[in-house]
Amino acid sequence: MKTNWCRRCLSPGLLMLGLFLSCLFSYAQAQRTDVKGIVRSESGLPLQGVNVIVKNMNSNFTAATQTDSAGFWGFSKLAAGDGYDFSFSYVGYQAQNLTGYALKPDANFTITVKMKEASSSMDEVVVIGYGSQKKADVTVAISSINSNTIARAALPDATGALQGQVPGVNVEKNVGKPGSGYNVTVRGVHSIGASNAPLYVIDGIPSSNGLNDLNPSDIEKIDVLKDASAASIYGSRGAKGVIIVTTKHGKAGKTTLTFDSYIGEKVPVHLPDMMNTQEYVDYRVAQAQGAGKSTNLSDIFSTTLLNNYNNGINTNWPDLVLKNAIQMNHNITASGGDEKTRFSISAGYLSEGGSVSPEGYKKYNLRGNVDRQITDQWKAGLNMYMVQDLTNLGSYEALRSSYRLPSITNPYDSSGNMQFRVFDNDAVTNPTFDQSNDLRQNRSFRTFGNLYIQFQPFKELTIKSTISPSYLSTRNGTYFGALSKQGVGGSVPSTGSNNTSEFFSWVWDNQATYDKQLGDHHITATVIQSMQRDRTETNALTVAGLPYKSLWFNLGSGGSVTSYGSSFTLYSLASLTSRVNYNYKNKYLLTVTGRYDGSSHFSEGHKWGFFPSASAAWRVSQEDFLQAVPAINDLKLRLSYGSTGNDRISAYSTQATLGQSYYDFGGTLANGYAPNQLANQNLTWETTREWNLGLDYGLFNNRISGSVDVYTRTILNILQNRQLPPETGFSSVAANIGQMRNQGIEVALSTVNVRTAKFQWRTDIAFESNNNKLLEIYGGTKSDVGNLLFIGKPVAINYDYVFDGIWQTDQATEAAKYNQKPGQIRVKDLDGNGVINASDKAILGQQTPKWTGSVGNTFKYGPVDLYVMVYTRQGEQFNSNFFSTFLNYNQNYNQVNEPYWTPNNPSNKWWQPGNPGPYTSAVQYQSNNFVRISNITLGYTFPANSLQKAKINSLRVYATAVNPVLFTKYKGFDPEWASQNSFGDAVSTAAYMVGVNLAF
Repeated sequence: MKTNWCRRCLSPGLLMLGLFLSCLFSYAQAQRTDVKGIVRSESGLPLQGVNVIVKNMNSNFTAATQTDSAGFWGFSKLAAGDGYDFSFSYVGYQAQNLTGYALKPDANFTITVKMKEASSSMDEVVVIGYGSQKKADVTVAISSINSNTIARAALPDATGALQGQVPGVNVEKNVGKPGSGYNVTVRGVHSIGASNAPLYVIDGIPSSNGLNDLNPSDIEKIDVLKDASAASIYGSRGAKGVIIVTTKHGKAGKTTLTFDSYIGEKVPVHLPDMMNTQEYVDYRVAQAQGAGKSTNLSDIFSTTLLNNYNNGINTNWPDLVLKNAIQMNHNITASGGDEKTRFSISAGYLSEGGSVSPEGYKKYNLRGNVDRQITDQWKAGLNMYMVQDLTNLGSYEALRSSYRLPSITNPYDSSGNMQFRVFDNDAVTNPTFDQSNDLRQNRSFRTFGNLYIQFQPFKELTIKSTISPSYLSTRNGTYFGALSKQGVGGSVPSTGSNNTSEFFSWVWDNQATYDKQLGDHHITATVIQSMQRDRTETNALTVAGLPYKSLWFNLGSGGSVTSYGSSFTLYSLASLTSRVNYNYKNKYLLTVTGRYDGSSHFSEGHKWGFFPSASAAWRVSQEDFLQAVPAINDLKLRLSYGSTGNDRISAYSTQATLGQSYYDFGGTLANGYAPNQLANQNLTWETTREWNLGLDYGLFNNRISGSVDVYTRTILNILQNRQLPPETGFSSVAANIGQMRNQGIEVALSTVNVRTAKFQWRTDIAFESNNNKLLEIYGGTKSDVGNLLFIGKPVAINYDYVFDGIWQTDQATEAAKYNQKPGQIRVKDLDGNGVINASDKAILGQQTPKWTGSVGNTFKYGPVDLYVMVYTRQGEQFNSNFFSTFLNYNQNYNQVNEPYWTPNNPSNKWWQPGNPGPYTSAVQYQSNNFVRISNITLGYTFPANSLQKAKINSLRVYATAVNPVLFTKYKGFDPEWASQNSFGDAVSTAAYMVGVNLAF
């Protein structure tokens, strides 16, 4: 099956690649000449890495190279003739173009160029949704990262490259299993219990799967629309931020082949320090003592475990399960074209191994785009993507069991064979059996793209129509063999399940843009009509009694069907949008946007919502009174207000529905139906309103640059399932339940600390702080303690008794007043009434970070470059089940080796084993604060002149360490995804890789 898929999907890609390669231009002229030169700064320092392009319009010839560490560049054996143009471009410098050169045969032609530093970084073009603008003209909050930043991250999912690079965007790894992806929020929490994910747009195509569908090497740039005014162009789809991805497209000139590849090893790191056999025995003795039981080993341990202890058994179970894993990514791209047709096609393969066999993730990518200028007025283009991935999730029990099992247990029986049961506690078995008998595998295939046609009847007006279809097919399979924990060693028959889904979506956009310059006035008006339709079907089947290990492929052989089901949903969205950009003298900028959205999720009378926005900017640096201030290169003030709608609720939430029910008719089980959902015809749009004040600046020849944004975002009519009293017969109903607010500040700062002929040092700093607050719930200002919703507090908080240490021996009398004794957990009596009850609970902390930050330093010395990034999250707290499992001194599982309380060791942090008292939850709240060195990359770029003989345009080799160092007091596996990894589903890893970037 796999081979057939590859033949069907990859062969067309190879045929397309061959077709493009067959169109390469060849030049065979007898008379040749060499061209060389040097590029320097205004101060005379040689510049390395300057892009040099030569074109000859008479023959459509194009070639490219880069300057070496001495500023030299050269082209050998160019055909003699007229009409050669040379262009020079370099980040931070103004581009230069030299035209009309005539090359004589057999002559050495030398060109010397001095490049001026760019007066502003505002010439950078950013994508604003349904169009693009120079950064100088942007009036809203937008941040960007380029392909170099994405490639340097060396991550399987490009989403991870956003972490620490874009202030206001919180990126959190999902668990640690291969292919698990990331959770992303823009400017805080927007919903209570619902998705907070932003909208992803890939080359104009809305994506339901984030950036995981793309090979990171295919991405040219990522722009993030952060404030409501910026995202309003996407209406309800962009209510929680918009991440716009631009992939690599072809450029006119010689066809270029690039190969990007890395390979390396993932290594488990930051592993908890578990008890060895002697420490475990001491702990169990202390536990018996704390519980008032016999401390004789023969009364505590079974004969088998006691024999293991006497025989010196000291098994490191995690070592039997954990392993290093290979991670690799390979991508090849062909791109090029001429003045009328441009293309780019790529194929990629990514493999990420897991720390616990058989975990792993593989992804195959095929991407292609072509743009054709048919006539002066007509243009058309196509973007196409195909992705197949295979995720082996492996066992959810193996890793957890390896940490639960104490080292006193023996994996082998007396004959040296692996034994299934090794411990007195039946809740945990030999994890090596689960590795091959507790299996989960997900497979998906997705293809998406868009086809556009564009008509320009006259210079100022452009009309464009785009259709963007998307198809996703998934299969999720699970298998529990007899020798899995769930199979209880053969007591329960083997089970298998197969869940499939099919998703098809299309978006049709029709857009008209009028762009006119009238003296000092520049107006760009855009009108967009959009329609979207989503269709989802699912099927699920689970059987028991599989006669052999057929996994999820032969469910018909199962003895019985234990569950089955299917579903269907249909969703549609219609929109009408208009936007006007006004620019006066490049000083005063205004953008006004309005969007109508109509959603099928709501009832008649509530389907449509109107969401306006406006933003303005003043380029103060363009005023005469600042022109004479040489220290200020750019200074722009921005102010915006915007509103967006949100309809992210389950389909048919406004309707009453029926659910399957079972009835007993005279001892016979019969199927029936009963109401299972209340209707809410008044359900309406959730609305986000936001003010944003921003400042963009560039100082001292742009040696210091960056931005500062302050915002207030209010979410009204929050969509949420409201809990209902049990006597209603329903657990919840979809409703608009309240209001919340996010306020924050974002700072981006870049400094060029040193810039000499051979050495450069640049620092990039990102900081953001967000304060989330619930303003109203259920139409009032009374807190809902049962659902942990407190007015004036964040929506994701920890609420419990306040830990106050451990009752000590000399506090026995005071402890007795609370019916407690020494060694037990002490909590604060907040109201001082001598009784601990619900009124003594308090808000302990929040489950989202109060602030995040990063510092990245880039060093260049000649052809050598070094990048080091440090990332931190602070102010986050989580009550992890890790602590109720692996730091719970009231059970017989193995435990993290921490100094617990005994009469001879009066710890004030961890209680006496076997004697916790009634408030064990109070001690489980732990700080998730961490500082991580997230990336260290060392690279070497080969000088351009050394590559010419091999006809190589550029070659760079590098070594990267991802997450090599972590500083934290968190006792679990990884503080970044503690909330996703309560029971030990995965461990933290560091990756060490080597790679190459090759172009020819």
